[in-house]
Amino acid sequence: MRKRQGKIVVFITEDWFALSHFVPLLRELTSLAGEVVLATRSSGCREEIERLGIRVRPVDFHRGSLSIPKMLQVRAGLTRLIDQEKPDAVHAVAMQTMVMSSLALARTTYRPSAVMLHLTGLGYLGQGRSPAARILRPLARAALRRCAATHNAWLLAENDDDATTMVASGVVARGRTEIIPGAGLDPAAFPQALPTGNIVPRAAFVGRMLSSKGVDVLVEAHRRLLARDTPLDLALFGATDPGSRDAISAEKLDTWQRQAGLKWHGRTDDVAGVWRTSDIAVVPALGGDGMPRAMLEAAASGRPLIVSDVPGCRQFVRNGSEGFVVPPGDAEALARALSRLALDPKLRASFGEAARARFMEGYTNDIVQARIRHAYQRALAGVSD
Repeated sequence: MRKRQGKIVVFITEDWFALSHFVPLLRELTSLAGEVVLATRSSGCREEIERLGIRVRPVDFHRGSLSIPKMLQVRAGLTRLIDQEKPDAVHAVAMQTMVMSSLALARTTYRPSAVMLHLTGLGYLGQGRSPAARILRPLARAALRRCAATHNAWLLAENDDDATTMVASGVVARGRTEIIPGAGLDPAAFPQALPTGNIVPRAAFVGRMLSSKGVDVLVEAHRRLLARDTPLDLALFGATDPGSRDAISAEKLDTWQRQAGLKWHGRTDDVAGVWRTSDIAVVPALGGDGMPRAMLEAAASGRPLIVSDVPGCRQFVRNGSEGFVVPPGDAEALARALSRLALDPKLRASFGEAARARFMEGYTNDIVQARIRHAYQRALAGVSD
């Protein structure tokens, strides 16, 4: 497939997710292929996606469902779609679509020239501890291994830890991997923020209200600081997600807001504004993400970071340089890190400057798009490292 010729079909579970995280990817793919088709569940964003020059095919991936009949329905639908569209490349974003597209490709009569397995974190299938996750994980990996064995399949991962896990699982060979450092971010949209001038420092979390994001741990750390009379406000930005197994209920969020100095603001369309008015960024994830976008947005804005020692976060934040790295799920360690930054404005400024510089060195839109382009050049030429 030469530039601006051929077709790429992209699988992303939700259209809002495509717009919130993967516009840089979609734009780069439209520069590589004559036609890009996005298969996704529609929630009213179709026109916005089509304005990017992308054709939309509605597909309900039944995100979060473990129903076998629904999985079979999705597989059948993807099989038909691939045979109808006859793309030069299939690009599956995130673990669920990677697995479902692999199952579909085992049944298609048409064979694409390349299959791009775009891992955005191991997620539930990759590291969940429930009985269902333990049963499904080897089945999912078997489907991915079969796809790699029978197709020209390549792994795009957002951090090297996840790539190493997939290679060790036999999904792909190391030479068929490419690290894509996040979803891409325009530094002009997140300029270096000035000091807030807050009398009481403000820590902020941006993301979906999920237990796996460590929100419960953050709220407990804040409660401990209140008990010690450490001055710190906490702002939570993000919607609930009923489609997720570990969603935090609105009722629980309302209960948390009775805690002094804590406010849940719900979903925001102005993340840059969050960092203009916040002093500390907290990403207390328990694991499963690839390269958290919220972390990169805060870093681009020049805010100091406190993150968990999990894949993705630890690849970006070097402890004592861009911020602090704490054990996942450890409310006391998180409270101590928050206290240090709350009480030391000079340290906040130093970490924030380092975070902005690190972002600019390796995580911008231009860098991410160049990595995607390189991955496609290798895949379509069949060149392994």
